[in-house]
Amino acid sequence: MLLAFIAGALIARVAFWLISNRMFEDGLTTITHARNVPLGLGLVHHVGEGNVHGFTSALGVLIPLVGELIHEGSGILAMRIASLIAVCIALSYARAICRELGLSAFPTAFVLAYLAFDQNMIFYGMAGMETQVAVAVVLAGVYHVRRNDVVASGIWLGLAPLARPEFFLWVAPALAYLALRNAKAGIRAATIAGAIVLPWIAFTILYYGSPIPNTIAAKSTVNPTPPILAGGSPLPWIEWLAGQLAGHIALLLYHLEPFREVWSTAAAPLPGPVLIVIAVVVADLFVIGLWASRGIPGFWPVTVFLALFFAYRVYFLPVLFYYDWYLPPFLALVMIVAAIGLQRVMAVAPRAGTVSKPIAAALALAFAMHMPFSFVVEAKVQTVEDQVRTQAAEYLRSAVKPGQSVVSESAGYIGYYGDVKLYDYPGLTSPTSVRALQTLPPDQRGVADLIDVLKPDWLVLRPWELDSLRQKYPATASQYVVDRTFELAGVPESRLNADGANTVSFAGLAETDVDEKFIILRRAAPGP
Repeated sequence: MLLAFIAGALIARVAFWLISNRMFEDGLTTITHARNVPLGLGLVHHVGEGNVHGFTSALGVLIPLVGELIHEGSGILAMRIASLIAVCIALSYARAICRELGLSAFPTAFVLAYLAFDQNMIFYGMAGMETQVAVAVVLAGVYHVRRNDVVASGIWLGLAPLARPEFFLWVAPALAYLALRNAKAGIRAATIAGAIVLPWIAFTILYYGSPIPNTIAAKSTVNPTPPILAGGSPLPWIEWLAGQLAGHIALLLYHLEPFREVWSTAAAPLPGPVLIVIAVVVADLFVIGLWASRGIPGFWPVTVFLALFFAYRVYFLPVLFYYDWYLPPFLALVMIVAAIGLQRVMAVAPRAGTVSKPIAAALALAFAMHMPFSFVVEAKVQTVEDQVRTQAAEYLRSAVKPGQSVVSESAGYIGYYGDVKLYDYPGLTSPTSVRALQTLPPDQRGVADLIDVLKPDWLVLRPWELDSLRQKYPATASQYVVDRTFELAGVPESRLNADGANTVSFAGLAETDVDEKFIILRRAAPGP
């Protein structure tokens, strides 16, 4: 069964690669850093602002860096190959975890099917993100920590924060568990983990001045956490926290719905009530699994990590249906807990157990059935990217003079193909943008506000972003003239100019595409 799912996972990912050649915007942002090393620019996104830590995942940049050092332009190829290897590792460890937990064939098959065929599991790894590697790192760590394998635990726990910084939330309970079982073993595992992660921390301090990525500073600037006391009262903070909690619970349920787990989904081939039923069934199984896992030896570090990760999302991330790539490692463990719940139902209620097998098969199919639809849709999205953002970036590469600055939200394509000094919004790769936004009130930190402060030489804006600039800051907008427009052919201007009006679709699956028109403006009036 394991070999069958590994083969299916590889076939699915290679098919997605060949059909769509999808390159995700945020993946290109990180890969641009790696691309610039052999070009002699350093591990930076663009020149003109010094050494800027404009990526979040260390492995997300080191893997494509290996590809770029071998052959220029091979960064995304390296990440795709790493994702193919990582899914084999993830499936192998998931199978081993299920065996250790005593799960039978159907619950195990459900877990493996989800990991092999889920939409976000396939998309992000094969579109240039470190997501699939992060899933493998977490699952490997869970397996070895539960078995008290000191050396292997130390290695995988050391790789965890390099995969995603928030995985410190996994490392802490894991090391605590090892130390409680055997203090010397826990110290040894922590030493091994430290030996892996500390060199990277030292490098970032020496090279960037801080181990904290600029991306974190940028995101916290545009989405600040409110103070506990405002005007001497905690009530505003309590209301905010309640809204965050309710919003993130709703978002999590959305991510348990096939097709709807992708932030831009506008329509799905399955009716909405069917998707809701699927999410409710998985959520119910997860709750049952949580209750049942209390009696499983060595499982509490997983439960603690799930709780800490959800609390981190509630407190630090806005309630936006975005940031999908954060969730696959978390959801991989959620599905293992749901499988525990399915196993418990099969054990305690024989009649329900008979129904549980087709339920497991149906859930596996539900999370896999997106492939004929999403692969074609993502191919169409990539066609839009090639015609609009790629061409806009290549035009900037030739039009922008050395030293001139550009403001745009699109740090991925413009950075990778444009090679310009980019004050991106919200400043993922630009401390200049972050500092400018920090001077403004929290409710006035949009793209238009950034432009009004910086008044760069060039702007690359979507139509509604340009409308916002003209409405809020007409004097600043008057300093710019339209230089060139790049848009998808054959679409009415009224739809291209409206935020969220356009979708890319196939056979009932539709995704909103907000990147079908970009307007390039240059400053005609003298700037500061």
